[in-house]
Amino acid sequence: MEEAKPLVLIVDDNPTNIDLLVSTLKNDYRLSIAKNGPKAIDYAEKYLPDLILLDIMMPEMNGYEVCTRLKATSQTKDIPVIFITAMSETEHKTRGFEVGAVDYITKPFHAAEVKARVRTHLSLKKARKHEIYIASKIQKALLLGQPPKDIDGIKVAQLTVPSQKVDGDFYDFFKVDDKSFDFVIADVMGKGIPAALLGVAIKSHFLRVLNELISLTDKGKFPEPEKIVSSVHSGMIDHLNDLETFVTLCYARFDLAKYLFTYVDCGHMRTIHFQDAMDTCSLLQGNNMPLGFPEQETFRQISVPFNPGDFFVFYSDGLTEAKNRNGNLYGEKRLVDFITKRARIKPENIINNIWKDIVAFSESETFYDDITCVIVKIEKESSSHVLSYESQLEINSDLKELKNVRAFVRKFCASVPDSMLDSKRISQLELAVTEVTSNIIKHGYNKRSDNKIQIKAKASNEKIVLLFYDWGKEFDPKSVPPPVFDGSQEGGFGLGIIAHTVDEVEYSRNDKGKNCTCLKFNLTGG
Repeated sequence: MEEAKPLVLIVDDNPTNIDLLVSTLKNDYRLSIAKNGPKAIDYAEKYLPDLILLDIMMPEMNGYEVCTRLKATSQTKDIPVIFITAMSETEHKTRGFEVGAVDYITKPFHAAEVKARVRTHLSLKKARKHEIYIASKIQKALLLGQPPKDIDGIKVAQLTVPSQKVDGDFYDFFKVDDKSFDFVIADVMGKGIPAALLGVAIKSHFLRVLNELISLTDKGKFPEPEKIVSSVHSGMIDHLNDLETFVTLCYARFDLAKYLFTYVDCGHMRTIHFQDAMDTCSLLQGNNMPLGFPEQETFRQISVPFNPGDFFVFYSDGLTEAKNRNGNLYGEKRLVDFITKRARIKPENIINNIWKDIVAFSESETFYDDITCVIVKIEKESSSHVLSYESQLEINSDLKELKNVRAFVRKFCASVPDSMLDSKRISQLELAVTEVTSNIIKHGYNKRSDNKIQIKAKASNEKIVLLFYDWGKEFDPKSVPPPVFDGSQEGGFGLGIIAHTVDEVEYSRNDKGKNCTCLKFNLTGG
C-alpha cells in the first residue's frame, strides 16, 4: 500500500499568498487551508498535519499566539511550524523561535526555498519519529516485564501508552516461589528518552539488589519487600539527587498460599483492590516518600488479605490526570467507579474499556503524560484452590434459626470427602458459625428478627470458606476488649471462641452498608 503524502497546513489570511504556496507545494503534498488562527488550531487538533506554514500578521489571533497555543497542547506540540511572513526584522525572527517555530521564511519568498525548507523539516521529523519508534521497541523489551507463567491462579492484563513514544514508566515481575511473586510499578519524574534511561537503571538495580540480598539470606528465604526497596533507594539516592529527580513506585508481593498482599507504597498512585465477596473497591496507600528523597532512609510495608476473585489495579498518574477540553481531570473517583461497574468482566476487557473511556473523556489518543495500567486478578478456579463445593442459605435474624445454621454446616460438610473432615472439626465449625450468627443477631440487628442474614459456604481441596452477609451495625473487632477468664465475666467470649475454632477470620463492610464476616478453615496441615 502506497504511503500517503505528508499533510501541510497553510495558515494565511491573504488569498494571493495562499495561491502562491498552493501552486508551489501541491504536487508533493496534501494541502489544507486555514484563513485565521482559531480555525488553524481547530484543524491542527483534529487532523494533526505533518507541518504548518504560518503567517504572523492575521486578524483575531496573530501567528505568535497560534504557535504558542499549538506548543502548549499535547496533541499538537510536536508539529513543526515554519513562519512565513513579510516581517523580516531580527526581533521578529527571534520571537518566532522563542514561541517554538523550527524555521522562518520571509516574503517575498522563492518557491525553491520553500520547497527545500519544507522537505528538510519533514525529513527531520520522519527521522526523529523512526528513532523514537526504535527506542520504544527497546524500552518495551527492557522496562515492561511479563508475569511468571508457571504460577497458577493469576491473570494479568497490561496497558502502557507513552506520551512521547518512550517513557519513564516501568513495571516488572519477580518469582519468589511456586505460589508467590513480586510486582513493581514505577514512574520516573520526566518524560521521553532521559526518563526511560533512568527507568532502565532503576529496574536493573532492583535485579542487582534481589540477587545480593538472596545470596545473603538463609537458603530458600526471599527478602521482604521493605528490605528490597530500602536497598534500592540506598543504592540510587546519589544518582537521583545528582539528576534532581525522583521516582514514585509500588513494590508488592502476592502470596497465593497465605492469600496475602504485602506492599511498599512510595508516593505512587493508590492501588485499587476490588474485593469480590463485598463487590466493592478499597484504596491502598502507604506513607513512604518517593525514591530520591534523602530524608527517607527506611521503608515500611503493609499487608492486606485477599480472596479468590479479588483483583488489584496499579496505574500511573498519567491515567487519572488525563484532561478533557475543559481542563477537568479524569480522576481517581471516575476510575474506581468505572472499575467497580465492570469488575465481572475479564481483566483484559477492563483494561481495554478503561482506555476507551479515557480517549472518550479527553477526545484524544495523545496525552501529556505517560499512561500505564496493570491489573492482577486472583482467579477463582486455580489448580490449588478449585472451589468444587458451594452452597448458600438465607435466614431471618432470629435466634431460633441457629439450629438451621448448624444443620446447614453439617449438610455442607457432608459434601466434602470424608477423609478431609472428622467429627471434631465439624463440631468446631458448628460452634464458630453459631457464635457469628448470634453476634449478628444480637449486636448487628439489636435482636430484631425481621432482617436477613445470608450465608455462603465454599470448599476446596485445601480449605472451607464461610461468608456471612448482613446489613446491620458495623462491627469493629478492635473495639471489643479481650475476654477475662477469672469468673467475673459472664459473656463476651464469642470472638475468642471464633478465633480459636477457625484458622482465619475477617470482618469488612462496603460503602452500601453490607457487612461480611469471613471464616476460613484449613483442611490440610492437621
